[in-house]
Amino acid sequence: MKATILWHAPVTAAISSEVHRFGFALEDVDGARPYTGVISLRTARILVSELVGSDGFISMLRAIVGTPEVDYDSLIGLHFDNGVAP
Repeated sequence: MKATILWHAPVTAAISSEVHRFGFALEDVDGARPYTGVISLRTARILVSELVGSDGFISMLRAIVGTPEVDYDSLIGLHFDNGVAP
């Protein structure tokens, strides 16, 4: 599985700095149509604390959670493959 971060946007009306959204695409090795979705920083933190493994999706979540807020836009366009960090 390959995951790509497509965009980042803070939620301006949010009270908490935990509310940032990231758009992403997931591509499977079987050539199926890519899935696109959105995940919040808060949800990414919860999933990272619970998930094990190193597929592209989990690697992408770890990168989101491990990046300082001022650098979120630097994640845009990064690709995460199974077991391979960008």
